[in-house]
Amino acid sequence: KKKEASLETHLENIIRKLETTKAELHKTKISIKKKQNSIDALKIKVETAKSETVIWKNILKKELRFTYKHGVGRPVTDQYPARIILSSNSSADMVKRYKFLQLLARQKLFIYTQTIKNVQEYETIKIKLDSELNGLKELEEKKKKSEQLHSRQKKEKEKLLSTAIKKRVFYEQEVANLRDSETMLSELIKLLEKKATETAKQKEEERLSRLKMSKKKGIISWPIDGEPSELRNNLTATFGKQKHPELDTWVINNGIRIKSTLGQNIAAVDKGKVVFAGDFKSYGKMIVLDHSGGFYTVYGNLDKIIVKEEQDIQKDEIIGVVGISVYSQDASLYFEFRKDGVPQDPLVWLK
Repeated sequence: KKKEASLETHLENIIRKLETTKAELHKTKISIKKKQNSIDALKIKVETAKSETVIWKNILKKELRFTYKHGVGRPVTDQYPARIILSSNSSADMVKRYKFLQLLARQKLFIYTQTIKNVQEYETIKIKLDSELNGLKELEEKKKKSEQLHSRQKKEKEKLLSTAIKKRVFYEQEVANLRDSETMLSELIKLLEKKATETAKQKEEERLSRLKMSKKKGIISWPIDGEPSELRNNLTATFGKQKHPELDTWVINNGIRIKSTLGQNIAAVDKGKVVFAGDFKSYGKMIVLDHSGGFYTVYGNLDKIIVKEEQDIQKDEIIGVVGISVYSQDASLYFEFRKDGVPQDPLVWLK
């Protein structure tokens, strides 16, 4: 659940980032559209200003040619205006001609001023257009980066979703398999126990075996070689309710898991008969020994089984070798001790 919660938190963060990027991308697209509209309007203004500038420049050229022709550049620059005034027929005509010259001067000044103004306006609009084009280029780059980021985040989200679904399904299946295996094993032991107590003679034998086995409590040999104290310290799973390290959920352990080495020999803890030898769901390759009197031992996660069903086994006889756990992926032996079909804590019975 912790792993799943961590995955969900990561997924939520990605979704938030994805929404932020999406909003930023939308905002950038709107800015690009506005910028494009502004640029289109400026282009029209530039063309208009350019046309008007050409017109006013042509007018100014004509005026300059006229002015030069009638006095500009000569030793006496005011010869043309003086000639016009002095050639008057009367004082009234002189005043009229003077006013005409003033009007002409104002017109020339207006033409010159308007030409300069148009040139400046054209340059200003052109600079603004260049700035807007640069701004558009930056926005396009920003949009491209946002789209790339959005694409990466979307792929990461899809990958996380796929991983989360697969992990959830896997964990649920494995937990279900584990519980199903435990139920099936309990039913198998009960069935074997029922068969073993069918006749009166068998019942008496069972009673004696039960009494004999009960006296061995706390002194039964371990199924693999080693000092009992060291073996007790090498348990990777103990009896009872605990959190499964690989499935990350609470499970009921009906036995113990003893850390070992791959291929290490497994010995029968006491004499008995092989009542099951083969693959058994989550337990992998498994052996069940009937020690009579309602006592059974279970050996799981074997790499190899070297006994057969219905075979009589002596104490300390090798029955198989240690394999790899399907969950922890390390070499270990799963061991159960049952009495009347009920799982017992093996540490109470072992040395």
